[in-house]
Amino acid sequence: MNLFKKVIATIAMTTLVAATTVTGVSASSTASVDAANKLAAEGVIVSHTNDTSKYELGNLVKRDEVAAVAFSVAKLTKKTKCDNEYSDVTATTPNNWACYVVEALRDNGYLAKNAKFRPEANISKAEALGMMVSAAYGDAYKYDATKGTSWQEQLVDFAVSNGILNSAFTDYNTPATRGLVFQWTVNAMDSATSTDDLGLGDLLNLGDDTNTTTGTTTDTTSTDTTANTAATTNELQVSTSPLSLTDGSQIPNK
Repeated sequence: MNLFKKVIATIAMTTLVAATTVTGVSASSTASVDAANKLAAEGVIVSHTNDTSKYELGNLVKRDEVAAVAFSVAKLTKKTKCDNEYSDVTATTPNNWACYVVEALRDNGYLAKNAKFRPEANISKAEALGMMVSAAYGDAYKYDATKGTSWQEQLVDFAVSNGILNSAFTDYNTPATRGLVFQWTVNAMDSATSTDDLGLGDLLNLGDDTNTTTGTTTDTTSTDTTANTAATTNELQVSTSPLSLTDGSQIPNK
């Protein structure tokens, strides 16, 4: 192949790769925006339909923020009094809304009764997915230790089987982004209501709500305590939804 043909071939291949990459990114971005707009329409998160960049879909999401979304999906009632059940989540720490949402999740069996919750830590993809699955499906999903596989693998398999995930992932401890959490939340809501009507009816104007738990009772331990590292656990632990305002009803912008 002469030099001219090599140059043309290289340009063609570069163009093809670039086009494929842009298409993939665009599809993912569109799915995240659509999910965010749907959650905003349902009052789960703050609406930014006029400027979707404010959804900050590529940003990492914190544990208390995901707790707020799960709280909405599970249709729980926000507590009126903070009982300081976690040493790092109080009426004023790390903000003035998280305690009433996080403790409601804990009281209803959605969170392990550890000493700390690590509200400001980024949440891992596996934990974020676990929160959404538990909030939407309740006892329909349970970790089965007799299978000899990790809770992360079983969770992902369940999510794929129920249309929450398009494909499996294995980077369980990678921090989750807001865009991913929004997509999984919408998929979990749609999947649960279309199959069993498991507690998302009011959120989607389709039926009654339920307050159920994952059925896991073992407390979990975080492997890292830094705020910019996703928390990881050795047992499935759910939490609530992404971002929430002072009243605990919507996700605030950071």
